[in-house]
Amino acid sequence: MTLVASLYAAVQGDAWDDLLTPATAVPIRGQSGDPGVEAEGTLVFDATSAEQISLVFQMPHAWVHGSGVRLHVHWGKTTDAAGDVCWEEKHRIVRNNAIPGAWTDFAAATTRSQAIASTQHTIIDGWAEITMTNCIGSDLLQVIIRRNPAATKDNYGADVRLFYADLHVRKYGIGSEQEYPV
Repeated sequence: MTLVASLYAAVQGDAWDDLLTPATAVPIRGQSGDPGVEAEGTLVFDATSAEQISLVFQMPHAWVHGSGVRLHVHWGKTTDAAGDVCWEEKHRIVRNNAIPGAWTDFAAATTRSQAIASTQHTIIDGWAEITMTNCIGSDLLQVIIRRNPAATKDNYGADVRLFYADLHVRKYGIGSEQEYPV
């Protein structure tokens, strides 16, 4: 840890920050059930077949090594119709100089930023914390995100757009004391 980070940590401790991967720049060729792309550039996921993308996050050097991370997807409806959406993720850890870990099973999102309404067009869904025990900076987390219209709770009959995906991570240095600052 640098001197500045050490001084900051003494005052604040560790802080939350977003580790970003732009969902609009994700290569989608070769994925199972490729999502479409809207005119303004967002990816759209179909209401009748499962579509998915793969994201790779490199853990930053200022990350609190071994601390858990929390995946979020920022998404929105394409119409004002009623209904809900089921986002699922699976992941694996790719440690430096090691064979990639095994994939987890797909799991549905467990949290939502706000109740969904027919006119709600920006929603954040999240999952339980992903354990990163014994991981260090520059290790990778590979994540596959999909909309699963076959799931019972997915009853929204139109495409949904994916704005962004991110990991909430604990790091040393400047960030916010709360995971969701007001």
